[in-house]
Amino acid sequence: MVANPKSIRGWMKNGVIVPEPGSDIPDGSEVRLMVVAENAHGPVAFTPEEQAEFEGWDRLGDQAWAMIDEWEREEVDGSR
Repeated sequence: MVANPKSIRGWMKNGVIVPEPGSDIPDGSEVRLMVVAENAHGPVAFTPEEQAEFEGWDRLGDQAWAMIDEWEREEVDGSR
């Protein structure tokens, strides 16, 4: 457990929680979620750049994800 927990805003997008830009959450970190009621103006809108990035990730297929996983394993193993 983190000695000094911090709060990071994020949004649910297609079943994935997207943290606010600039968030630095190390892989393997335990996180806790708290759903916050929407404000009177509705959900937070994404910028066109953020939306384009999300759509790009959505287009990636299983093969691309497998390649990314392999590259990450190579970096950890030092076999690169």
